[in-house]
Amino acid sequence: MSRRVVKDLALFVDADRPAAIEAARVAVKVAADGGATVQMRADHAAAVAGGATAAPNFPHGADLLVSFGGDGTLLQGAHLAAPLDIPILGVDFGQMGFLTNFDRRDYREGLARIVREGVETEERIALEATVAGDARTFFALNDIHIDRKQHGRTLTFGIEIGGERVADLPADGIVVSSPTGSTAYFLSAGGPILAPRLEAIALAPICPHTLFSRPLVVRSDERIRVTVPRGGAGTQLFADGRHELDLPGGSVVTVLKAARPVRFVASDTRLFFHVLERKLHWGSSIKRTLEADAHERHDRSR
Repeated sequence: MSRRVVKDLALFVDADRPAAIEAARVAVKVAADGGATVQMRADHAAAVAGGATAAPNFPHGADLLVSFGGDGTLLQGAHLAAPLDIPILGVDFGQMGFLTNFDRRDYREGLARIVREGVETEERIALEATVAGDARTFFALNDIHIDRKQHGRTLTFGIEIGGERVADLPADGIVVSSPTGSTAYFLSAGGPILAPRLEAIALAPICPHTLFSRPLVVRSDERIRVTVPRGGAGTQLFADGRHELDLPGGSVVTVLKAARPVRFVASDTRLFFHVLERKLHWGSSIKRTLEADAHERHDRSR
């Protein structure tokens, strides 16, 4: 971990959430009180108003990017910050909050402390995918997944790990996840939950047509190749849930650890397991789960 001084805050806001916009206004004031500057994307600055500067090269030059929204908003911000080696911090205004550091009720003092004292950062691995014959590289903090437009029939995907053919999986698609993404779509595909700082990559089939298919977890330095069958027209490549391109039959997609890690503001590892219990009810009884959901819905409606 390393400590960074924070004197230039880049704020990235879900402009469709009034509470997130209001929190960003508070953050602008907190930054000004602490002698820090604030930059925002032009459309976000217009929504927030009140002292935020619209930066034409957002978020260049920022010491920290702060996201106000859900995990999806933070993912969008990460795609901007990661190539510039800017650490990321999230304030939760969404439903899950696995990627965020602060709750909507406790962010003000946390941000003031960051401006005053700086931040400790930690590195997490990300993924990048390439397609044979295409010069582009597709970055993902959470996951790369290959899926079909129409789920009329199952396709058989070829899987190579470290140059060795390990499986031919009949399925609707394949999802390859980083540890950070293991609580997102990968979890819904039946994959295991990985601690976010783990050095590993995981793979799972989407709706496999077999009784014996299981997710795989491999070292982060392994190279995973997924081959689309030649009759697999209509297959698509997604990075962090965003459609990147259509894949013709016979395409070969390579997924590996990204050359540059993503920097997050360091948080207590115990908080991750607390969120697992609170949001996904890991280890909870059904009765306690229903009661907790009722209380949370009540709190959010106030």
